[in-house]
Amino acid sequence: MTSAPAPAPRLSPSGGPQGRGAGRALRVARLLLGLAGPALALSALAPLASSPAQAQQILVMVQGQPITSFDVAQRIRIAQLTERQKLSQKQALDALVNDRLKIFTADRYGVTADDAEIDKMYANMASRTGRTPAELTQALAQSGVDARLLKDKMRADYVWSNYVRGRYSSVASVRDSDIFAALNAKGTDSRQAQRTTEFTIRQIVLVVGRTAPASMRSTRLAEANALRQKFNGDCESGVAAAKAMREVVVRDPVVRTGADVSAGLRKILADTPVGGATAPEVTQAGVEMVAVCAKREVIGDSAEKKEIQQELQSKQFDTLSDRLLAEARKAALIEYR
Repeated sequence: MTSAPAPAPRLSPSGGPQGRGAGRALRVARLLLGLAGPALALSALAPLASSPAQAQQILVMVQGQPITSFDVAQRIRIAQLTERQKLSQKQALDALVNDRLKIFTADRYGVTADDAEIDKMYANMASRTGRTPAELTQALAQSGVDARLLKDKMRADYVWSNYVRGRYSSVASVRDSDIFAALNAKGTDSRQAQRTTEFTIRQIVLVVGRTAPASMRSTRLAEANALRQKFNGDCESGVAAAKAMREVVVRDPVVRTGADVSAGLRKILADTPVGGATAPEVTQAGVEMVAVCAKREVIGDSAEKKEIQQELQSKQFDTLSDRLLAEARKAALIEYR
């Protein structure tokens, strides 16, 4: 291959290897972007005790770039912090070698990430933990973690997932026969898997200002429950009642299939009769509910069929990622000291 792969479009959660069971690189990237808990578990990590001499000890050269014992110690801490994993020295060293190869290989085919992109990912990580980037960097430093090395890992995961996606789009495909075989193995009727329920729904929001007191939300919740009673089989009359209320937004009708929504919402919509409304829910916008104005069974992929497709695509993606990384290792100059 002598030219860079054409950039592949980002795949939706329901349409490719970034779905459930996605490729390892994508899973790690998502873990990095979604650290759980504002404390980041930083207090669980003691400051580094590596001496300057240890920090400069070169363990391996990858394409002319050194990996030191300091890098290995950092990777162990980063894995413990971001993935709740305890890596051995060898596992951490292998992961670092892979990261160097991922960046080198992706760059060779024109897949790169500039500092601004990585900084944006880092800022998103900080935001998810209630911190600014500077505060996250300080918190990491207090636990002996160099933010620069964390960003290096993020860069490797990011460019590798983009590189593999570019290769994946041209070589991978999931045949319907494979999907149906997997469905049959699970005891699912393949004919039913080709039918889905189509819902016509309308979102209703009883607006509450963000600075409003808690009592206002309670009042609006009571109003929403009273409004729900007016959706007793006739969607239009219920909508008319909602429009007559103060500070109520009634969205235009939208059509969604069962495969287009989450499993939780799919069950709620299925359990709500036509002309009825879902239980009110307090949100940032106020109090929301959904009116189900129509349902019908249509020809189309069921949610279970899409889930099976995603699983098979993910397996293909993982296999391709492992193969490409193995090829990169064979072609690379790796010198252990």
